[in-house]
Amino acid sequence: MAIEGIMENVASDITSATKTLFETMIMLDLKYDNSFFEDDTQIKTDVIGMVSFTGKYHGVIALFCSKKFALKVASTMLMTELNEFTNDVKDAVGEVSNMIAGNVKTKLTAQYGEMNLSIPIVIAGEGLSITAVNNHPVVAETTLSCFSKDPWLMTPFISSGEKFDVGLLLKESSK
Repeated sequence: MAIEGIMENVASDITSATKTLFETMIMLDLKYDNSFFEDDTQIKTDVIGMVSFTGKYHGVIALFCSKKFALKVASTMLMTELNEFTNDVKDAVGEVSNMIAGNVKTKLTAQYGEMNLSIPIVIAGEGLSITAVNNHPVVAETTLSCFSKDPWLMTPFISSGEKFDVGLLLKESSK
């Protein structure tokens, strides 16, 4: 199957996994829109929660959100009002990223073979951007370089009035 078709299948799995997670564990309403390819060489955000995966295909599933939304998710998960961006908030973003990636992995393993997930990585700051290495020099302290200049497949969501995206970067592994 062409990688574009696989990405479309994974986009559907990301939508399903995120919807299920928000309905059953986070208990926040969720709306979503159609996935699209983000050709911009920089994706700007405040918080990035990433889980990489390897197997027949390798890549990254990432949650891109504002600090305000990260605080809302963490507050809901921990059942306490959080007003400062602490390690608890980073842990919550990492856990949400990990649960989305884990649910996607479960669905994909049957079709595409065994996959291995990394532990989640959370990066937070003001106006972060994720930049393709081959397109721009990395000059800002808050820029995260990625292994590919390929576009991200982004799935936009809205919850509690805040927009966030779940992105996918996918490559076929060497045989």
